[in-house]
Amino acid sequence: MEPIQIINSDEISPITQKNKKISLTPILTPKDGAKWRTSLKIQLDKNQKTNPLSLSSECVFFVMQGKGIIFDETANKKDNIYKDKMVFITPETLFSFITLEDELTLLGGPCPFDENILSIGD
Repeated sequence: MEPIQIINSDEISPITQKNKKISLTPILTPKDGAKWRTSLKIQLDKNQKTNPLSLSSECVFFVMQGKGIIFDETANKKDNIYKDKMVFITPETLFSFITLEDELTLLGGPCPFDENILSIGD
């Protein structure tokens, strides 16, 4: 593995989701040699809800565009999120992302990597 790698997300194909208009693009995962960091791009069309997930590690997402809701299903609490905000999720918190009238694009993921994140849009 090269000590420095330039990763072009335009050359990475999104994971196809079955019935939802949710796109997940893994940009940096352990398959790329990353042991601790993760980078995923998650895009939700209007009126979508991701699968509820509980991850074993901390998770951070940057809202690149749009707006939506982060739903803490553990505490039954919703918070609005929008462009240029960050979302920090502690381990073992059951959460989901929801969109209403806008699309939402997030960049980030769990660190260290938790493979369960890949099922967020199934």
